[in-house]
Formats: sequence, C-alpha cells, structure tokens
Amino acid sequence: MSTKNGSKPIPLLQGESYQQSYFKQPLPAVDSLSPFEHIQIHYRCNWKNVIPAHRLPYYMVFLVMEGEGIHTFGTREYYIRPNMLCFLSPDVINSWYSEEEEHRGFFCTFSDDFFNLGLENKRFLSELPFFQLDGEAALHLSDEQMNAYISLFRLMEGEYKNPTKHTDQILRSYLHALLNKAFAAYQVPNCAILPPHHAGLRLLKAFRALYMQDFGVLKEGKVLKLKQVAAYADELGVSQNHLNDTIKAITGQSAGRLIRNQLAKHALMCLKHSDQTISEIAYQLGFEDPAYFSRFYKKQTGRSPSEYR
Repeated sequence: MSTKNGSKPIPLLQGESYQQSYFKQPLPAVDSLSPFEHIQIHYRCNWKNVIPAHRLPYYMVFLVMEGEGIHTFGTREYYIRPNMLCFLSPDVINSWYSEEEEHRGFFCTFSDDFFNLGLENKRFLSELPFFQLDGEAALHLSDEQMNAYISLFRLMEGEYKNPTKHTDQILRSYLHALLNKAFAAYQVPNCAILPPHHAGLRLLKAFRALYMQDFGVLKEGKVLKLKQVAAYADELGVSQNHLNDTIKAITGQSAGRLIRNQLAKHALMCLKHSDQTISEIAYQLGFEDPAYFSRFYKKQTGRSPSEYR
C-alpha cells in the first residue's frame, strides 16, 4: 500500500521475496514461509552480503561463528562479529551489510504461534527484553557460552533436516531452552522486578498492548491514528488519573510519555531506513503539519528530523 504521496512502505519479506532477498541460492524444498506455526533453521553462510531495509513477519535468532558486518535493528546499528547471539522481532525494520565473503553460523526464524503452542504464558516471547524495540538485540558470548549455543543450534539443525512426527515438539523445546538461556544471561540495569500477578503490572501490559495495536497499522502503510490517554483508560475500565499514577509508579513515566516515546522510535526508524520525505513520514505518523512533527521530534530526541538525516 502506498502512502499519501505515492512512496512505498518498507517491504515485508515472506515467501519468494524473503528467499530472493536473503539467500545467495534458492532454498531446496522450502515451505511456504507462512508466519503461522513457522520455523526454519539455516546456515548464515547462505546470507547475501547486502540485504536492504525490510521487515519480517516472524522472530529471528542468529549465532555468528565467523564473518562480520553492520546489522541495523530498528533504531540501533550493531557491528556484528563472531561470538555474538542476535535477536530480531517481527515487523522491526532491519538491514544488513558486509564486505566479507566468508560467514558461518546459524539462524532460526519462527512464529509466535509455533513458539507458544502449549505454553501457558503466551506473553513470555513478546516480553523478552532483547525483542523490545529499545532492547539490546545482540549478546556478546564467552567461548564457553558460544560452544554451548553452537551445540544447541546443531541439535536444532539436525532435527530440522531429519524430521519425524515429533520434530515440531523437539524443535519447540530446543527453542524454549535457547531463549530461556539467553534471558538468564541478559543484564537489565535498574529494572524493578514485580510479582507476575501484580495488578499494576497487568494494567501496564494491557495499556501497552492497546497502543501497540494502534501502531500496527504502520506495517501496512496506513496512517497512524493514536487515541488520547483518556480513551485508552476508558477501554481499560479505569480513570485517566489511575492509569497515569499506576504507570508512573512502575516506569517512572506517564502514560502519554510512553506513547510519545514509541512514536519517536517509529519516527527515527522511518528517517533512518525510508526514502520518504520528512513530510511524508509526518503524514504517515498522524501529523497533518510537518512543522509540528519536526518540533515534536526535536523535543523528543534533541535533534530535528533534517539534522538527524
């Protein structure tokens, strides 16, 4: 779908477009790459050296054994090299560039439907810190940790290439182990830990789910239409003051600030990856006046959109 002035949104790669963009040679006997109950495991040596800005409909985890390059995840740029484990969540804009020909390692793409099947906590995957837009998407591994992940990926790759009627469940178990192991090693400073059934935490999660659902229209190239905090409070069955007080007690920020932060992150991703003009980006993010968008962006980031570019 095109935007107001005819610019195309960052492409969502799946099926044939995914194969053509990622792989040096066509995949043998590849499935439909549907985002529903999808899992695939491949060698990173099959990756192309340049993959332009795009989005994927599923999660990705990759392990780097050899080779290096620049991988951009959302708003952050990483120098990728050996002994790194990296994470990408669905619909996050990313790109890859490398001048080296030799790359070794593994990568796995999977859907939340596949991961969550039979799992009691369906939110676990989406709430992992390395899958957050502002999270650390790359873990640096010691040699001992690296060897453990290589063994795990080799088990997964072997099971994937020699499937039985139990393969899906076995791969799901390996994947659970991999992500739980990474989560255990992930360091989050100054993180307030609350009981999983804390009422305030439930309200925060419900609020975030509502406004993130509104942001979801951007991946379809549609214009963003955010609601006022009062409207979100009504949907949640609480007063605006209660919503603000609860969220501020947990995060230190108001409900409106969380939404503005998310809006600024999407603006930065568009400015970094898109060929749209600043006016086109402003319109898609719900700003009728590009000048107001520029003032908003500068207030949030300290730089104007044109200064960033």
